[in-house]
Amino acid sequence: SGSFYPDQAEQSTQVKAALLPLIGITASLGQGIIHTADGPLHVHRIQAMSIMLSEGNLWPRWVPYFHLGLGYPIFNYYPPGVFYLGGLLGLIGIEAATAFILISALAWILGSVGMYALARTFLPGKAALLAVALWAYAPSRIYEVWDQGSLPQMMSAALLPWLLFALMRMSAHPTRRMAALIAVSLAGIVLTHIPIAYISGLYAAPASVIFPLWAVRHTPRAFLKRFLPVAGGLILGGCLAAIFLLPMALELHYVGASTNNDEREYFINYFDTTVLLPTDVFAQPRPFDLTDLKFDLPTTLGLVGGVLSLLGVAGLLKKGKYAIAAILVIALFFTILMLLEVSLDIWLTIPFFRQLRYPERFLRMGSVFVALLGGSSLLLVPKRWENWGLAAALPLVIVASLPLQYGKPGTIRMDHLTALDEIQFEYATRVWGTTSYDEFDPNWGQGIYRPGEVPEPDQYKTDPLRLVAFRLDVMQQFPALNAIESDSSTIHVTTTEPRPVRFHQYYFPGWKATLDGKPVRVYAEDQWGLITIDVPEGEHTIKLHYAGTTIQKIGTAITIGSVGILLLLVFSRHRRTTVNEESPRIGTRAALLIGCAVILFALANRLYLMPKTHWLRHQSPPDHPAYMETPVHQLFGDELELLGYTLNDEDVSPGDWLAVTLFWRPQHPITAQYRPIVQLVNLPLTDAWAVSEPSEPGGGSTLGHTSDRFFSDPHRFKVRDNAPPYVGRLSVQMVNVDTGEPLRLPDGSDRLLLPPLIRIHGTGEPARQRLNIRVGDLAELRCASVERQDDQLVI
Repeated sequence: SGSFYPDQAEQSTQVKAALLPLIGITASLGQGIIHTADGPLHVHRIQAMSIMLSEGNLWPRWVPYFHLGLGYPIFNYYPPGVFYLGGLLGLIGIEAATAFILISALAWILGSVGMYALARTFLPGKAALLAVALWAYAPSRIYEVWDQGSLPQMMSAALLPWLLFALMRMSAHPTRRMAALIAVSLAGIVLTHIPIAYISGLYAAPASVIFPLWAVRHTPRAFLKRFLPVAGGLILGGCLAAIFLLPMALELHYVGASTNNDEREYFINYFDTTVLLPTDVFAQPRPFDLTDLKFDLPTTLGLVGGVLSLLGVAGLLKKGKYAIAAILVIALFFTILMLLEVSLDIWLTIPFFRQLRYPERFLRMGSVFVALLGGSSLLLVPKRWENWGLAAALPLVIVASLPLQYGKPGTIRMDHLTALDEIQFEYATRVWGTTSYDEFDPNWGQGIYRPGEVPEPDQYKTDPLRLVAFRLDVMQQFPALNAIESDSSTIHVTTTEPRPVRFHQYYFPGWKATLDGKPVRVYAEDQWGLITIDVPEGEHTIKLHYAGTTIQKIGTAITIGSVGILLLLVFSRHRRTTVNEESPRIGTRAALLIGCAVILFALANRLYLMPKTHWLRHQSPPDHPAYMETPVHQLFGDELELLGYTLNDEDVSPGDWLAVTLFWRPQHPITAQYRPIVQLVNLPLTDAWAVSEPSEPGGGSTLGHTSDRFFSDPHRFKVRDNAPPYVGRLSVQMVNVDTGEPLRLPDGSDRLLLPPLIRIHGTGEPARQRLNIRVGDLAELRCASVERQDDQLVI
């Protein structure tokens, strides 16, 4: 961003903004990649992109060896941006796992510099640097790196500050390069992560109108002169992404994602389990317990960010920046609203919005507003004390994030990957085609074919893009049908009569074939939707290749033309702009001190704090978890011991949430899969008013769990709206996943009732004092009612 801020002192501060994430980046480095939910499958996608690019495919869409060697249109529907970047790194010899780490660090740095540029549009340099720290060490950023590992979401979130910055600057001072920055930022977001792109649209659309209106508030007639360049930049961004966006939208009906008729009902049932509770929005994450097998980072905007945001609102009002304060507060309020249960109707109203699945994605946008408001808190500090204010706030933000960076057990080595490694990864994790929901299955067949093994698996090590005849047909129809592959795309077929020949590859529009050098029709057979070619009697040579569709080619042409326009904007002569003189910069000496302090702390954190101390984490004995409040020590069969529990509240109202965390310890290495069932039941055990029954406990699949570790098992459930004003108990069962049989307690019962009585409040009018009867010091009878039931009176 040096072209926007040409002053050398300002450029040096931008360097410090780029260095701020170094503490988190160094903490995440190790022998391999962090063991996250999505990290390994994204490494495999990078490897696939590298293979496809090395074969001369400049924009891959279909990967032949994905989905157990049957092929998958992964890059036609999932934005390929970060994988393309990783594939380019692969062409110069950088392995996929290393590329994953490098791109993750790049996103962290890129977003930090963008956050600094955005904050500097209305904040002084020191406040802008605090905003950078709040963004770089936001809980959602740490969650992304240490828990989820979604590389596309990391990069897309890093581009959000750049998009907002470009919209603000373009509205105030329209330039060609700022239009280019709008286009590149928007295209980058779309080409990396569709959910974040959709969310960013909810903010960018009103911003593209509000920012120009504010810029011309004294001359309203000039609105179109500011709005049209902004709109032009956004349109150019969409055109830049047309190479992906157009086929993704217009060819969606080719895959299973377009045929989910139960998607609305599924989302409604699933929504309650994914929203944040109001108490979670600004919660401070606590240190991890290294003995706990469960590792799930909390989703929150963070306590420090929340407190500094409140102070930041006061700081903006003190400086008379009322419009900025109002915009940021409204944007943050809307973000928080979308994280909570009350936003369900909004999620259901916006077209396709429920396909985002996780409300916590809004934390990526919320962290930008929290950073801007938190950085504004320095406006409350007198100018002569700004250095001291920054010196106090920066360590506070960083130290508050450190517990989130500790405790992740181990890393995964993914060196020297081959196509066979990816196929074996699919078998092991059931992540078909490297997608968690397998939503891109081509929908031509009656079912989805998943073979027990792929044909000649070892050959995928040296020939990852190999296309072969369907082996089951060759075995069953030999010698009437014989097929031999000579290279990746050439198959020699011999038949004793004309017949359709199936291949071990799904059909998808864009496949082309030649039979003895002449074009031949490619179609999908009815059973599995496999590529099929009608072959006459005799010996023939078939060549297959994926050539793409007309829509894909149109999208490519639009993108190429847009790139030409972008280059004209970037390299045309422009008037350089400078920073508002009312927003002072950081002195070079102060910036140097901050930079050195960050580097030293990063080294200390990586070399000493993480491997050699437990200052910010626990390591409990396996039978006494640090966060367990009430011990129980009850055996469930001879498999598991319920060590105890932590209950958040013993009073609840109908429609409210109840949360309890159980703590389990295996008695020996577990060889079966178990899942818990936790219910809020009435005293005679005839009704349940709330239930939690996940597919596996908090520590993941119980297979292989050993007695030297425990696992926390959190449950959150909503009490039924029609639950009566009464008391209940929490019932705990542990059920065998395969047989459905619960583990028995020593007394033969199939469940444990936890001791506390859970009071359910009534939703009607409180009972008034009608009687004045006391039974010793035990109870007071306030009122009574009598109802007739058949021939009885019930009091």
